[in-house]
Amino acid sequence: MSKKQNLYTGRSGQMAVMAEFLRRGYNVAIPEIDIGEDIFVVRDADGDLSRIQVKSAIGKGKKRVAGQFNVPMAQLRRPYEPELHYVFALYREGEGWREFIIIRRDELANLRRLQQIGNVSQNKLILYLSFSAEDVVCSEISLKRYRANWSPWPVIVH
Repeated sequence: MSKKQNLYTGRSGQMAVMAEFLRRGYNVAIPEIDIGEDIFVVRDADGDLSRIQVKSAIGKGKKRVAGQFNVPMAQLRRPYEPELHYVFALYREGEGWREFIIIRRDELANLRRLQQIGNVSQNKLILYLSFSAEDVVCSEISLKRYRANWSPWPVIVH
């Protein structure tokens, strides 16, 4: 895939994630200066802020669909306040942006440190996520509990 195509894929995944936050009743904004987060999510009632980094991929395969996601190691190691959340968004041909893995930065860092999830190359953590109807696996580790886990942002009825 060309670098230009990667930009289109990345931005469309970001828009899909923003649309989900809006559907859930949250305000969203794209920071003017990108220093490690793609989206700010705000609960209007009290100003609660969430930092979101979106990573997008086009899925390959039929029965099991897989995608590769790259996370800079410097970002993974850096603490954030409030904590950064990653949303790994996978596009399925003919189905759209259907798969989302939502995981806090510190939890992903722990999975890397304690269970050696993914591979490190050129200062990036390379995650190869494989999706089936029952599970999501990376490095033989189930990430099922993070699949479509929007629980930090319950639906708000305005």
